[in-house]
Order: sequence, then C-alpha cells, then structure tokens
Amino acid sequence: MNSKERILAALRLEIPDRVPVFEWFIDVALTKKMLGTDDPVEVTEQLDLDAINVRANYKREFIDDTTLTDEWGIKRKLTGDAIPALLASPIEDVTKHADYTFPDPEATHRYASLEKAVERFGDRRAVIFNLRDGFSDMRDLLGYEGALMALLIEPEAFAELLDRSIKYNLELARIAKERYGIEIVATTDDVANADGMLMRPETYFELLAPKFKEVFQGYKELGYLTIKHCDGNVDEVLDFWIESGIDCLDPVDPGAGEGYTMANMKARVGDKICLKGNVDCTGALCDGTAEEVIAETRECLAAGGPGGGYIISSSNTIHQGVKAENFKAMLDAVRKYGAYPNPGEE
Repeated sequence: MNSKERILAALRLEIPDRVPVFEWFIDVALTKKMLGTDDPVEVTEQLDLDAINVRANYKREFIDDTTLTDEWGIKRKLTGDAIPALLASPIEDVTKHADYTFPDPEATHRYASLEKAVERFGDRRAVIFNLRDGFSDMRDLLGYEGALMALLIEPEAFAELLDRSIKYNLELARIAKERYGIEIVATTDDVANADGMLMRPETYFELLAPKFKEVFQGYKELGYLTIKHCDGNVDEVLDFWIESGIDCLDPVDPGAGEGYTMANMKARVGDKICLKGNVDCTGALCDGTAEEVIAETRECLAAGGPGGGYIISSSNTIHQGVKAENFKAMLDAVRKYGAYPNPGEE
C-alpha cells in the first residue's frame, strides 16, 4: 500500500497497512536544519510523509523585509510562524462589500503549487488542497474584530459576503478537481479555542452553520473527501459538522480539556469519522526528550489506530518551537510502531 492509498483508506474508515502520517505545516527553519531545504515538496519526499497540504497561490508584494500585501489586499507581517500575522484587512465596512473584487479563481498561477505537487507525487502520495469553509475568509477580509462585530451588528451584509466566500472556495475546488484530479480538501478555519466557541453558539448556528453545511456538501458533490481542522473545544458543533459531511476531524486538541484525548474521541466519534492528531505540539515535542515523544506517539497510535480511521500527526503544526530531534523521533516511532493489526505495539 502506498502513501496515497494509506491516506484514502484512513479517511474512508478502512484499515491501511499502517497508520498514515502528515503535517499541515512544518517550520522552514526546522526543515532547513533537518534536511537543508524549505521546499515543502522536497520535505514531504525526504521525510516520507503520506500527504502534502497545498494552498492556492496568491501573488505577494513586499513593502519592506517583513511586511507584505497579497492579491486579496490583505497586509501581513512575517513572524517566523507558518502563517504571517494579519495587519490590515481590505474591507473596512462590510455593508460595502460589493465594491470588493475577489482574486480571479481562474488565474493560471493560482494552482502552481498544486501542479508541482501532483507532478512530483502522482498517485504515490496524497495531495490535499487546503481551502476554507467560511470564517477564516471573513476574518481576513474584515479583520478579527471586524468579523465578530459584523456578525452581531450587520448580519445581513455579513451573510452576503460569506456567501461570496463559499462560492469562491467551491470554484477553486471545482477547478482543482477538473484540472488535477485532487481527491481531498481540508479546511483550516478555527472557530474555537480551549474554552469553547469564539462566538455564541446561537450566533454560529444562525449565520455560519448554514454556509458551512453548504460548502461541505458542495465539496462532497464534487467528489472530495474532506478534513476539518479546528483547534480547541468543539463540543458545541462537532455533531453538526459530522452531519454536514466532514470525513475527518483534526487535531483533537489535547489543550481543550479532559475529553480531548485520542482515546476519548475515538470512543465518541471514531465510528463516524476519521481522526487526526494528537501528539502534543506544546508539550514533549517542544521540551521533552525523544523517549517521551516516542511514548506519547505510541499512546496515540494505540488509542487512535484500532479499527482504522486514524491519521497521526502533531496536535496542530510542527512550529518553530518544536525540536528537530523530537519531530524525527515521532516519525521514526510511527514507522516502527504504527503497523496494523496492533498499532502502538512492538
């Protein structure tokens, strides 16, 4: 079984030959230290990861060494993290969103990274297209405060802009499917933290939930398997997300409380959806020993692996605080202890 087959089997709740592994993002300074490259395609190949996460490409213009704007008109600052910090958003007044033009989804450069990954990996590794399911586009276009305020005081205009965002993401997905045969979409829109939802659940279900369901059902109608990423405690929305068509939940955030161990979540929803995670990227991966990382990895394998439907990874990303030797220890442990029928065991 090759890497792509392994990922597809897990997402379909089937049992692969071993538990698959991949990461959303890996810090470029860490990959340069480990491998001498910051090219995600090369990193995926050299680390023998089962999948690569690819975003659409948007041209960037640098204002100075660390500040840039992109085709969305969003101003960001490079901080060393995987995603630059948001400094300014292009829509100051949501009621005037009709004056704003989205980047062209048909632009040939939009799919450059996707094409590169497909050409390199073919059917050997899974190429995952990282899109949106609503809130992150609103956050970027309006700013965090602006998006949350618009939810409350301009719900009609917010809903109109959200509808435009959903249609845009579905168009990107359609093009990726038709041109490159992509089979998996992942959305990385956070709507929660360790304490729960970033907004009142009532507000979420009134304004965001209908479009969330629309976009996920749209991805499914296009033929995609889907992964939903959200940090934090998602108790209020998890059942709804499953009903809406997610095939996998990531990352099963260990910082979200006692219920967010892999064992607990496997018992709760492991018969309905695939689970991804949850080697703690704020714990042993950062400041533990290799032996501690191996022990935690084996624990995750043993809890998530039985019956299939599990992808192991960190609990978010391999960020700049993760030790290179600990990340390597995690990957080595997956290869050594991740085989079926008894993942986690010798």
